[in-house]
Amino acid sequence: MVQEERTIFNKKGKKLLIIGLDGVSHEMLTGNGQPSLLPTLNKFFAASTVKMSVSIPEISAVSWSSFMTGTQAGNHGIFGFVDLVPGTYQYRFPNFSDLKATTFFDELGLKDKRSVIINLPATYPARPIPGVLISGFVALDLEKAVFPSSYLPILKQMGYQIDVDAGKGRDKKAEFLADLHCSLKIRKQIADILWEKENWDVFMFTVTETDRLQHFLYDAYGDSRHPYNCEFNGLYHEVDQIAASFLQRANAAGDIEIVALSDHGFGPIKSEVYLNPILKKHGYFSLEKAVTRSLACISPQARAFALDPSRIYIHQKDKYFKGGVAKSDMQKVGDDLKQLFENYEINGEKIIRKVYFKEELYNGAQMAAAPDLVLLSKPGYDLKGGLEKDQETGTSYFTGMHQQDNAFFACSSGDPFGKPLTIFDVKSLLYKLLAI
Repeated sequence: MVQEERTIFNKKGKKLLIIGLDGVSHEMLTGNGQPSLLPTLNKFFAASTVKMSVSIPEISAVSWSSFMTGTQAGNHGIFGFVDLVPGTYQYRFPNFSDLKATTFFDELGLKDKRSVIINLPATYPARPIPGVLISGFVALDLEKAVFPSSYLPILKQMGYQIDVDAGKGRDKKAEFLADLHCSLKIRKQIADILWEKENWDVFMFTVTETDRLQHFLYDAYGDSRHPYNCEFNGLYHEVDQIAASFLQRANAAGDIEIVALSDHGFGPIKSEVYLNPILKKHGYFSLEKAVTRSLACISPQARAFALDPSRIYIHQKDKYFKGGVAKSDMQKVGDDLKQLFENYEINGEKIIRKVYFKEELYNGAQMAAAPDLVLLSKPGYDLKGGLEKDQETGTSYFTGMHQQDNAFFACSSGDPFGKPLTIFDVKSLLYKLLAI
């Protein structure tokens, strides 16, 4: 029924439904010659699904921030899940308060349009928006994750969880899977309430359980012999059923455009790659003697260090109080680091697809906070800072990793976009669908 009624959307919509699927690759939606994990969603969008590239680094905080603002980190200021306090080696965790660019839902509010935003990552702490906001991860306190606060009592009563305990994915997989189903079920319940209760122009529902599932159980994808293959497919079936219910409601309304997208793709891990040990081996990084490994213990002789997942910072004099690299030497050090990583091999295979200088990725008022270089790995090589590691490579309990170039975008209005599409383009497309 959903597919038969699809043609009603080939016109300018008055309202917009956005389905966000964190970490779902283009291949998982379309099937790539195999059965789709999301058959209802795939059938509905049919040929209107394209592969999409996203931010570099390809992590949720950066990518979703780019989606909601339509710009890159040089403007919006979110470069990763963790940064350093300027002038220090102290970690800080950027959040929604640090976002420097304007979101689409704030801009729409200036045109008297209201948005309901549920579980969008990088929106914590919640702040007043023209509508309703329930923050996505990373969110520490539910009471600071909801606007307006009048919805807090019902969320607490329902047992709403912003995120599951990912630690269970290591060695308590049955509990982990049960938690994923539970959180998804309750998230859909509050969405049902807000769909009916709120007067909205944009309704966005983001599923993050897919990302959590794939980090720990990607090896179950497509492997019928894997002990958790049925459970992997089962969670995707639940996501597809939730999507189907949204599509049916939108069809019944008759004036709602529909968009679905992911913030990055996914793929299997061959090896984790630890950047600080690589820098150490080649004489770029060292720590002073200390009981614990911390960047606060970095040696004045260190010329560079890495932050998760793939960001390299040159230890510049006057920027860092222990830094010793003069401005006149920055280009030389940067060029040498670029050559080091471009030629880095594992078992005879070069594992870095491209090394970017910051000027190649970013521009704007937040450039001072940008990493000096960012690495993009080849599929299968999961880059990490690895400050606590001695070895350069290894494996862990993770079996899946983010990929930058196999996210997806799909739209009910056929093909309103040019190709190739990036996540930075989506915001302007939303405005076209809303005839703004």
